[in-house]
Amino acid sequence: MTEQQELWDKEQAQKHAKWMKMGSRVVYAPFAKKIVECLAPLEGRSRITIVDLGTGPGFLSVELNKLLPQAKIIGIDPSSEVLKIARKNAHEAGLSDYETRLGKAEELPIELNSVDLVVSQSSLHEWESPQKGFSEIYRVLKPGGSLILKDYNRGWLSGWKRSLFKFFHHLEMFKLTFEEVSDLLRDAGFDEIRGKRRGLLWFVQALKR
Repeated sequence: MTEQQELWDKEQAQKHAKWMKMGSRVVYAPFAKKIVECLAPLEGRSRITIVDLGTGPGFLSVELNKLLPQAKIIGIDPSSEVLKIARKNAHEAGLSDYETRLGKAEELPIELNSVDLVVSQSSLHEWESPQKGFSEIYRVLKPGGSLILKDYNRGWLSGWKRSLFKFFHHLEMFKLTFEEVSDLLRDAGFDEIRGKRRGLLWFVQALKR
């Protein structure tokens, strides 16, 4: 757990959840739709288990449930205060098969070969070790399962953009490029790595054979 996560108290968690809720339709709903569009490798399974890694206030899980109401969703986050909010939001949204687990990418509280899909929205830049995180995700996915995630693209950050974001103290969000993420995924054992590498955010999907 990082120092920032250890210091994330109740007030900070509520403030974060408030801001995320304001952008839910713009940020989480489109990503949930994109995830469902990429689920062809999982077709034929009557019921799937999804891990929402870095779930935060749980808004991505809520949006996924709207599109995949029969899926079991497990929200994982290193902040217990944020998970309390996620459970509240899930309950209010009527999620019938949702649970939260305290944990981080490098030590997932998930059994070996037990989930069909792992998704993550803009949390990778907060992981202590992306390499360990991808290895853990590979461990918990079933054969044929997928990882779908997106995060801030360091390849986009150049020239005036770097100067602008440095002013706002957000350079740490731009941790990896699409190519670097792809290399880490291959090292972890993933196959059929594809996605989008241009713009502020990169998007990637990878398959476990």
